[in-house]
Amino acid sequence: YLENTCACFWAVTHVWITWITVDREGICKCGYPKIQHCDEAIKPEDYMGEQWDTHRHVREVPTDAFGDITFGGLGQKTGKYVRVSSDISSESLYQLMTEHWKLRSPNLLISVTGGAKNFYMKTHLKDKFRRGLIKVAQTTGAWILTGGTHAGVMKHVGMAVRDYTLSSGLMEGQIVVIGVAPWGVIHNRHTLIHPEGCFPAYYALDEQGQGRLSCLDINHTHFLLVDDGTHGHYGVEIELRARLEKLISQQTLGKSGVTIPVVCVVLDGGPGTLNTIYNAMLKHTPCVVLEGSGRLADVIAQVAALPVSKVTLVLISQLMKRFFGQEYKSFTEVQVIEWTKKIQDIIRMPHLLTVFRIDEDKNYDVDVAILQALLKASRSDEHAGRQSWERQLELAVAWNRVDIAESEIFTEESQWTSCDLHPAMFSALVGDKPEFVRLLLENGVCVGKFLEQEDKLTELYAHLPACFFLRKLAKRVQGGKIHRGQEPQPGSSKISLSHVAEEVRHLLGSFTQPLYGLSRHKMTGDDVRLAVPSKGLVDLPCLGEEWTPDTVWDPGRDLFLWAVVQNNTELAEIGWEQCRDCIAAALAACKILRKLAQESGEDDSEEAKEMRELASHYEKQAIGTSRHTSPHVL
Repeated sequence: YLENTCACFWAVTHVWITWITVDREGICKCGYPKIQHCDEAIKPEDYMGEQWDTHRHVREVPTDAFGDITFGGLGQKTGKYVRVSSDISSESLYQLMTEHWKLRSPNLLISVTGGAKNFYMKTHLKDKFRRGLIKVAQTTGAWILTGGTHAGVMKHVGMAVRDYTLSSGLMEGQIVVIGVAPWGVIHNRHTLIHPEGCFPAYYALDEQGQGRLSCLDINHTHFLLVDDGTHGHYGVEIELRARLEKLISQQTLGKSGVTIPVVCVVLDGGPGTLNTIYNAMLKHTPCVVLEGSGRLADVIAQVAALPVSKVTLVLISQLMKRFFGQEYKSFTEVQVIEWTKKIQDIIRMPHLLTVFRIDEDKNYDVDVAILQALLKASRSDEHAGRQSWERQLELAVAWNRVDIAESEIFTEESQWTSCDLHPAMFSALVGDKPEFVRLLLENGVCVGKFLEQEDKLTELYAHLPACFFLRKLAKRVQGGKIHRGQEPQPGSSKISLSHVAEEVRHLLGSFTQPLYGLSRHKMTGDDVRLAVPSKGLVDLPCLGEEWTPDTVWDPGRDLFLWAVVQNNTELAEIGWEQCRDCIAAALAACKILRKLAQESGEDDSEEAKEMRELASHYEKQAIGTSRHTSPHVL
């Protein structure tokens, strides 16, 4: 881990050395006792008694705490952690997470905030929160960000991950939960320190002995431990976390051009949480507040639907007294006034505020509220009109949430043309989201119009996932001289339809016509004589073969073939249903798949077995289908 990660980040990833300025009890202003400072920090007499200043009395050195972390117990859960300077750049952190921790960039960032101390939630609400949070993370490929300690809202998030892990039987869950915590408040942090990195560091949960410090939550998967040189000071991570969230929100989702959406989920909470919500909404980040979780969340939930004129100082005071109980006595009059003003500002942005309430008539979990909040925010003035709806659709496809698209986007009021849906159709196909492909077809996508776009079919083949057919195309691209390590990755611009046509003709036999030797525009008996060689395609050996008046372009066949060669059962079935001649298409698919399985040279491989199974399926489909077809489809 040292060679792969730390060496790349020594210039930007640091711990702190503080120069001591002690009080009468021998405690430095940084919070550490004098005896815990290094000799270098104690020697300079010039600093003694001076008012402590972070920038003057602290310097950075290479990090001494990073690598794997294990918590023992059931399943021996293992995560990743790193101790970093509070001044580290967000770009370096994101690079660490994506390149060295190998995390896939998220399709959504869920920032969970709220009470840092343990609080009570009714069982029904707790179950809906935990179940919904895991569902939205699992279905959308989201990252969840929390404060990382085993208390309050962070503990609830950790328990949700634990429940999912136990129920799914996965020891290493697919849910990414990142804790951003202050290094100086972590109990037993000495077990994480090793100059050369720990492989792994063993961390024990010790709530009884933590005192005013905090233990890490053992159910999180990754930790960013933020050090500014202080001990026992909470909140030092807030600025870094905000910078990281902003950077992530500026990254794009694939090639869609849509940036990664961020949503703030609020449970319980006090003054710090109010500032977090307020600042998030000023940055156009939508917030979901859980009514019934306590304190601040309930205060906001009570006034969210009121006009600003009715959100008075008296009302906020009454609500604070009701939901904060004895804690309300610690608030000054100035603080109550400040709260009133900020809450008024918050409800002035209704497009960014969503209150999740338990409603028996609408029995849905928090995941729906989170996604609805993001879609509602995208309908603001900043994304007005048609662009707003297109952005919402792109997000729904990225999240693979057909249910959200059906309830929020494809409504009776919305009117979509086939062209409007083409970008989403392409994303759904290359993203292997068959349910979304069906939904788009049901709501107006015409396969013919979609594929008649210039180079659209070529793009689909260029984005084939790793499969045997892609390896064969790679050999054609390289003139037959290619090794496995040199295979083109999905997205290769070197693959053309001429390569596809040659390879398909090889698989079916030389007696077949070239699929893409002539223009793919739909032809009839009156205009077939106008067909010309497609631009950019090479002449095939049988290019001179005569096309008959019966020859027509079959876009369903093109889509079916594209799905078959990658051995994608669900997308192939959708394509087959779009074919003009289902029997001919099924027979051709059967031959192609069996030939691919034979040529793979790995009869016992999982891929070869799946190809033979799909071939048998289409052989049965051909036998059982009695539709009238044209003999020249393939």
